[in-house]
Amino acid sequence: MSKLAVRQDMPPKGGFQPIHWKRYAPKRTVPGHFIFSVVAGLGIYGFYKTRLLLFEQRCTWAHKNWTDCQLHPFIYAEDDRRLVRARKQHETDMKLILGEDNDWDVHRRTMKHEEVFVPYSAREVRLLLTDPERVALGGETFRRSHSHSLSVSLFLSLYSIYLSISVIF
Repeated sequence: MSKLAVRQDMPPKGGFQPIHWKRYAPKRTVPGHFIFSVVAGLGIYGFYKTRLLLFEQRCTWAHKNWTDCQLHPFIYAEDDRRLVRARKQHETDMKLILGEDNDWDVHRRTMKHEEVFVPYSAREVRLLLTDPERVALGGETFRRSHSHSLSVSLFLSLYSIYLSISVIF
């Protein structure tokens, strides 16, 4: 057994490389208090802008409501004019259909032998006849009067002013 070559584990020639035992400190970066102050500043700025936006939205809402309240009479008046025109056209259509000598009132409503006011219905507002049918029965075509076009243009101009105000604010 002694004839076998024994190989012993030895250090390499020249020795091992030196061991790094010193602390490895990375280069200095942005300090933590600076990052905290930036995040806090951004949060405060965002809160300020949010509150400013909410204030502007409240002002816009108030202006829009005020404008709506001011325009309601014009909108209701225009709707009433439209209903009256449609009702008159409906009456002329009924006269063309039933004849001139018929005394039946289309819009008369009674309940328990008393006359009752019933507001216009969508059925009454809808035109009964088209223009060719109306002309064939001897009537005239449905034309809007000059005052109607003036009232429509006034309404449209007021509405465009309202829209521009609501967009600005």
